[in-house]
Amino acid sequence: MITQKARKKQAVVKYAEKSGKSSASRMYGVSLSSIKRWCKRYDGTWQSLLERSHRPNSHPKRHTAKEEKQIKNSFRKCYARYGWDGVYSDLLRKKYTRSFSGMVYAAKRMGLTEQKKPPKKSREQRRYPELLEPGEKVQIDVKEVPYNCLRGKTLRDGKHLYQWTAIDECTRMRFVYGFEEHTPENTVRFLAMVIKAFPFKIKTIQTDNGTEFTYKFISDERISPFDKVLNKLGIKHKLIPPRTPWHNGKVERSHRNDQRYFYDWETFRSVEELNEKLEKHLIWSNNKTMRTLGRKSPIQLLAEKLAT
Repeated sequence: MITQKARKKQAVVKYAEKSGKSSASRMYGVSLSSIKRWCKRYDGTWQSLLERSHRPNSHPKRHTAKEEKQIKNSFRKCYARYGWDGVYSDLLRKKYTRSFSGMVYAAKRMGLTEQKKPPKKSREQRRYPELLEPGEKVQIDVKEVPYNCLRGKTLRDGKHLYQWTAIDECTRMRFVYGFEEHTPENTVRFLAMVIKAFPFKIKTIQTDNGTEFTYKFISDERISPFDKVLNKLGIKHKLIPPRTPWHNGKVERSHRNDQRYFYDWETFRSVEELNEKLEKHLIWSNNKTMRTLGRKSPIQLLAEKLAT
């Protein structure tokens, strides 16, 4: 259906063809340059006078062909396992300089889109005090390695494997290690590894109330091996309330990421193989950019904190 603007333009063009462009300009109050442009476009149909898009054909800051190729390669390599964060981290290692949002926009424009997910219900955001220094508080927890990841002799002998995790609340720097037994003695061994691995002094360690950490709910007189070592080192031990794992939310979230990015893809025949693969996964996770850190990795943020 012809629009009112197209009808007017057609009338102006026909008048200009009959009486001249200058006369049409005075008659209809339209600039001479517009009339010339309309006459040039007019092919006898009103459709040729419809409004055209003013959007530019190109943008000076658009991704180059080389950058688009990098995005495609990183998407194919990393997206299925590591998501957009993994794609962006892989690109940064290739000297990619664009923002995270710019990368996602370019990828979607190229048709590299993920399946749409139903929107999540928004929940009230709780504000916690910001920890300004590395080592102010370190969360430690234990995750049992999923049964379907076990293979070979470990599976045949009915053994279990466990992952100990320590995460610094300030920088999200992590250390992980696997053991065959879920015992307080292994927690003490893990603590020694954490102190050696983290390049900062630990002031507080926060854990749940499992017997690998505390004997608080077993005996008022007995002190767990873990507490004995912490007292000797002068490190404060903070226990979360019973049945409130969300108070250890950072280490719990890191365990969910381990499940998604690691355990859903790997299998293990022994604790040695578990630790060999965990070491590679730890390097990746400590160098992975995070939205909560302003698109910096734990390694980058730690370097900044230690430099100040």
